[in-house]
Amino acid sequence: MSDDLLERVRARARDNSFWRYLGVEVEAAREGWVRLRVPVRDELRNAAGAPVHDEVYAALTDMAVDGALATMHEASAGGVGQTTLDMNVSFIGASAGDVFAEGRILRRGRTIAFGEATITDAAGKLVAAGRATYLILAK
Repeated sequence: MSDDLLERVRARARDNSFWRYLGVEVEAAREGWVRLRVPVRDELRNAAGAPVHDEVYAALTDMAVDGALATMHEASAGGVGQTTLDMNVSFIGASAGDVFAEGRILRRGRTIAFGEATITDAAGKLVAAGRATYLILAK
């Protein structure tokens, strides 16, 4: 089953042009949880050699929670299935190397889901954390 969930999130990443632009790689998935990796390159920074831009962390928070929710219902497979209602992100520090986002669903009802994400650098240092609320759309 986890292979099916992993493929579902990978298909979502392939179908989303922004995920492709960022270079998001889906490393692992299980019900209600995903781990994403983004290879950091200069265009994702404020300037060459500078820290990753805050908006990349915000996007990763959204993507990680979105991916985790996609593992929990069939409506999201191959389509939208959900939309972000609210998101809050705290930026903690600069990253060294690639960044990793782990998203998990904390609570899910029929129409609303709440999730959180943590973003770490290649050394495992926490660089950002956030929460998101999603509306689950009927298909």
